[in-house]
Amino acid sequence: MPGSPGPEPRVWGSRIPLRNGNFTGRQEALRELRRQMSEGTTAILPQALRGMGGVGKTQLVIEYAHRFKGEYDVVWWVASDIPLLVPGALGAMAERLGLPSARSVGIDEACRSVLDALRRGDPYPRWLLIFDNANKPSDIEAHIPEPRAGQGHVLITSRNPEWSSVASTVVVDVFDRSESVEFLGKRVRDRITDAEAGQLAERLGDLPLALEQAGALQLQTGISSEEYLELLDQQPVETLSANQPTAYPSSMSSAWRLSITKLEEYLPPSLQLLRCMAFFGPEPIPIDLFRWSGRSAGPILSPTLSNPVLRTRAIGAIGNFALGKIDDRAIQIHRLVQMLLRADLDPKEQEEYQEEAMLLLTTGAPANPEDDELWGRFSRLVPHVVPVGAVESEDPRLRDFALNLVRYLYNIGDLGSARSFVTQFRDRWRELSGPDDFHVLSAERHLGNILRQSGRYQEAFDIDSSALERARRVLGADDELVHLLINSYGADYRSMGRFSEAQRHDEESRDLHVAKYGDTAPQTLRALNNLALDYALMSRYAEAVELQNFVVAARSTSSEAKVEVLISMGGLGQAVRLSGDYRSAFDLGVEAYEYGKAELGPDHFRTLRAGIDLAIVQRRLGTVEEALDLARDVHSRYLSLFGPAHADTVAAVTCLANALRTSGDVEGSHALADEVVRRLPVIFNPDHPFTLASRGNLALLERARGNVDLALAMNEEVLARLSDVLNRDHHYALTVAVNLANDLFELGRFEESAELDRDTLSRLKTLLGDDHPMTLGSAANLVSSLRSIGGNDEADALSQATLAAYDRILTNRHPDAVLAAEGGRLDFDFDPPRY
Repeated sequence: MPGSPGPEPRVWGSRIPLRNGNFTGRQEALRELRRQMSEGTTAILPQALRGMGGVGKTQLVIEYAHRFKGEYDVVWWVASDIPLLVPGALGAMAERLGLPSARSVGIDEACRSVLDALRRGDPYPRWLLIFDNANKPSDIEAHIPEPRAGQGHVLITSRNPEWSSVASTVVVDVFDRSESVEFLGKRVRDRITDAEAGQLAERLGDLPLALEQAGALQLQTGISSEEYLELLDQQPVETLSANQPTAYPSSMSSAWRLSITKLEEYLPPSLQLLRCMAFFGPEPIPIDLFRWSGRSAGPILSPTLSNPVLRTRAIGAIGNFALGKIDDRAIQIHRLVQMLLRADLDPKEQEEYQEEAMLLLTTGAPANPEDDELWGRFSRLVPHVVPVGAVESEDPRLRDFALNLVRYLYNIGDLGSARSFVTQFRDRWRELSGPDDFHVLSAERHLGNILRQSGRYQEAFDIDSSALERARRVLGADDELVHLLINSYGADYRSMGRFSEAQRHDEESRDLHVAKYGDTAPQTLRALNNLALDYALMSRYAEAVELQNFVVAARSTSSEAKVEVLISMGGLGQAVRLSGDYRSAFDLGVEAYEYGKAELGPDHFRTLRAGIDLAIVQRRLGTVEEALDLARDVHSRYLSLFGPAHADTVAAVTCLANALRTSGDVEGSHALADEVVRRLPVIFNPDHPFTLASRGNLALLERARGNVDLALAMNEEVLARLSDVLNRDHHYALTVAVNLANDLFELGRFEESAELDRDTLSRLKTLLGDDHPMTLGSAANLVSSLRSIGGNDEADALSQATLAAYDRILTNRHPDAVLAAEGGRLDFDFDPPRY
């Protein structure tokens, strides 16, 4: 895990030159650190421990956390080597704080909610957040909460001096000589004299990491201090690399080479394995990776990894010689040791060992990022995909794994990391292999999905359009990647409001998938689901119901992922509701919502979408209070999880606004509807059908507030634009037409109202049928208009037929039926659809 309550302490001390003077000793250092974090102005500043690698910054923080854990309600550890992974590490804290998990709401939102909870001190006012091995302040500043005095604390370890400008900085130095002598005496279990320990400490510059490795070597091999010093003299004194920091004593490289030499003498396969680990990232490497790779490893490591006993011994020896730390079924190699190991290999050997590392990663990694049971394994491999060479690689196996990792990040909601990784891959692979390479095209498909999910619809459309054209030309129309891009392109059309183009595109996609994969293959079912969404958006509800019925039935007898099942259930429920069968839609909505809560959790965005669908059909059935309660709950969850500007949150706002209007709260509904109208042009565009239809909702509320002239003007404009963007007989346009006729009636323009009512009723009968609830509402409105102009005989006959249909379809107790019987006029509104 990238974030956790922290490793179990194993402690060494450090000398810490503080701003007010120097002092020696671990106990004093810890007490002073605690004092600075608890008193005065530094108590509310981040505390940065700064020093070169190997001085024990991390170990001092571990000791601090262990020593003072009773002072905190929660302690959380964030490995900060890779800035991209910091949000995920923080987001993993959400469940510990009683917040929705990153798995259910996405990493970015989980991270935001964690930072907000820490800032507020709710539910834990006393917390310790540790950012280990951060680089520059700008890498993590946005993820540092603002603690209040006497509340939370932030501890940072870094080698970068820039922290002094933004944090209360403590410089962690090497051991002083007495600490080095004491440490070696304990590490080697009193087999070394103070004089010998002093000589050794001087040669190693009192660097704790170097002393730890020297002590481990003596303990493991039984070599005397005198022999160790002689061997140290015999080793060539070379720097780790051309870029080695000057603060490191050059003899450190000799000491590490000596440990490596002895490791090779003790068990040669251990050194082979260690060299391979040098090409991973400095983050922990799952030990199980070496087991999963087994006989599929490369020629160097295969003999070791295929032998469970030898594999276990080899990994254990690396830990015993202090060349790696083993904890939580993972092994971590210090970045300086990795530098030395790589520098000691000639170019051909480097290439061979990097190939071994790549094989380990690609053969031991999970292959299916859609399987949420495997997400834990994917998470531990994220820090290693770039160090192993995925950006520069032309190997199809490593590129496949890299893209699977991107898909995993997309699935868990970490769109920022997914986009950053896939952009790196796409850009460099394009340079290496050209724009038409298979993996470049595949990377662009992933990038398009990420951009679309982020609300960057035009960018997604442009990328998918170009990738699809090139893929068809290079790979041929029958290639699976082409089919995947075809599905993505249909989603682009829908998200941009180009519904008719989406329908035509997805009808071709359906035919292609059926011919290639058959009727019930997962690929075909996704294509059919997409086409059903198109039909619903084009007001072709009977066809949408038929398709969704087929998809739900096929998926219920297969091993489809739970998310796919819920998508189908929700799509069917929406299509049935839009077709006018509210009772069946209610049953389907309850089933989908309960399934989502049980299988994915109440805060999963797919579950919340099912909640919106259920609230809509509850309101349509007349159970307004239940609809209002559910709409409020879903809206509250969306607002907490995604913030106010997310498209799904705005859909929840629309649902709640409609429920409030139906319950009689016109002012509350108007405030929300106005918010929707302001946000949708930014999320979509001013002429998107959703934007226009939502303006119709606002116009309805303006009339309810007494602004009838304004409502009329707004509805006339919206109806004209919807007729152009979609067509005059679309459900959205007819909804606005019903309300426009009500505006005219309210203004006393009865002849115009009756004419529009008659025209709208005729169109609705053609589109939705005689017994659709909206058709019945339009008929009831025409009854009212006819009576206002003296057409009582026609009105009586139409009223009798309409009320009989209401009783048959919704019962005469339904609020719409009651209003129609009283001679009232019915309004209709736009509900947020799936797309």
